[in-house]
Amino acid sequence: MTALLRALLLLFLPALCQAASLPLIESPSALLPAPLMQVWQDPDGQADINQVKQLPASAWHTVGRRDASFGYNGAVYWLHFSVSNPSTQPLDWRLLIGNPLLDYLDVYGLDGDRVFQGGDQRPFAQRWIEHRQLILPLQLKAGEERDLWLRMQSAGSANLGASLMSAKQFERYEQLALLGQGLFFGALLAMLVYNLSIFLITKDRAYLWYCLFTGCFSLYQFIQLGFALQWLWPNSPNWQQLSFPLSSAAANFFAVLFTHALLELNGRHRAYTYITRSLLLCCLAVIGLALWGPYRIALFGSFILLFASAGYGCITTLLRWRDGYAPAKLFALGWSTLVIASLFSVLSGTGLLAYSQITLHAQQVGSLVELVIFSIVLAARIRQTQRERQISQSKLYAKEYQLRLEQAKSLQLQRDISEGLESRVQERTASLQYALHELSTANQRLAELNRRDSLTGIFNRQVLNDELDRLISQAKRSHQSMAILMMDIDHFKAINDQYGHLLGDVCLRHAAQRLQHRLRSNDLLVRFGGEEFVAVLCDTDPTGAVELAEQLRLDLANNPCQHQDLSIPLTLSIGVYALQPEPEPGINRELMLRRADQALYRAKEEGRNCVVSFHSKYFAAS
Repeated sequence: MTALLRALLLLFLPALCQAASLPLIESPSALLPAPLMQVWQDPDGQADINQVKQLPASAWHTVGRRDASFGYNGAVYWLHFSVSNPSTQPLDWRLLIGNPLLDYLDVYGLDGDRVFQGGDQRPFAQRWIEHRQLILPLQLKAGEERDLWLRMQSAGSANLGASLMSAKQFERYEQLALLGQGLFFGALLAMLVYNLSIFLITKDRAYLWYCLFTGCFSLYQFIQLGFALQWLWPNSPNWQQLSFPLSSAAANFFAVLFTHALLELNGRHRAYTYITRSLLLCCLAVIGLALWGPYRIALFGSFILLFASAGYGCITTLLRWRDGYAPAKLFALGWSTLVIASLFSVLSGTGLLAYSQITLHAQQVGSLVELVIFSIVLAARIRQTQRERQISQSKLYAKEYQLRLEQAKSLQLQRDISEGLESRVQERTASLQYALHELSTANQRLAELNRRDSLTGIFNRQVLNDELDRLISQAKRSHQSMAILMMDIDHFKAINDQYGHLLGDVCLRHAAQRLQHRLRSNDLLVRFGGEEFVAVLCDTDPTGAVELAEQLRLDLANNPCQHQDLSIPLTLSIGVYALQPEPEPGINRELMLRRADQALYRAKEEGRNCVVSFHSKYFAAS
């Protein structure tokens, strides 16, 4: 008998669950109909309401979740539930759909044969109630029970997040919600204006990237919460869809630039620059996918990019923290807050976390905390700069005070010994001045010797490292061309093997003198190493650089090294790289030397004794 009752219970359980009705009784919190809903996934998405109503009870399954979330699969879901009015008075309630980014939602049974059709892929004017979210009016007579049928489809998260509340309760909820959103976006606007003002004063790009990041993130939240479709583009559902991953990728783009600037990663380990550039390229790729590619790929790409950028920011911040960079401590806290909040938002979209007002606004709260922390970090950065300036000024004042004391002592000493010892003081003063002059001259000679190559007498490689960055910056500021010649004496090892290293040194000095004789006074010639020389030509375009290189090559070829009764022929292979008046971004000393060196190796591959430009080839006459 017990087994028979269990069998009957299992047989009629789907029908009992489907018939369960939700009584509309006003309570302090909103009612959640999702646990009582029945769901059926339309396999081909073509079923209409009549076909759905004729489905057998076995086709339906209980949702059992508080949010009716089904992840990112693009399928069509039909949901069914019943509501009833247990009171003796008519009820005026609202059905609130918590997901503003739901693409399509059709609701049957609200008002006779009228069908509610909404979603962010339909014009905003189709909504029954003008609201950023999908709000459906629900009026029930006394004792009435009504069945509601919902058809839901979305290329993003198929997450209903439905709740029921009375009209008065909804008005209170809406006032609090608008107050919270006003405070949130007002705080974002205040931080944007504040940091934009600092940027206009200091010209520090970190504040510019921060302002752009705040602006893009504000637009992202404006879209996610449904304000954009209501106020910015109510008749452009296509733009509404692509704007979500587009604004997310744009915010990531400027967040990466902000992190790179604030943590002062420029000029540090190359891995920072490579990873930063890779993330920026990925951001641009997601922006391109949002504009011209499939929406789902762009959406998931924006999620992956969000976690990749946040993870890189956390790791980089921890490394800079370990290096002793003080602002990195707060910066790490800000990134951690963003990662946790974003994790809540994405996981609620996949269905792993229940969709609620907390998960809907988790990213808002986390991002607001993050932006506040970042503002504190920027303020701390200003204070640190001011503190360093004050310390420098204090040291300068202390040195000035010490100098004045020394001057006072010197004057006092002069007054004490002026009587009877004036001539002797003058003699000693002259001796001291002479000694100081000799010491200054010796120091200048020593500094000059440190800059000169001991064998050839021309500048050494250290001078190239010190001067090339300055010359590149000067060329960029003045929009002038400049060029680098990388020169190598051909078959120099054979000269050393045949004539000996002493005579090889004579050949190096001869080559250096011939090259120096042909260059201008403002050009820089250095011995790069061994038999290699580098010449930096100021205000010289690619054509002039190649012509001068050809003159140098011919001059050395036509003037062999004469030593005693020997005449040793010498030839040059020259690689040329010229910096244009409008250089490509990221050009620096290492890149220019590497490109000139690549041209030199091409010259050697062409048979030596020739000139090869990085941009085009020039060969010497035979």
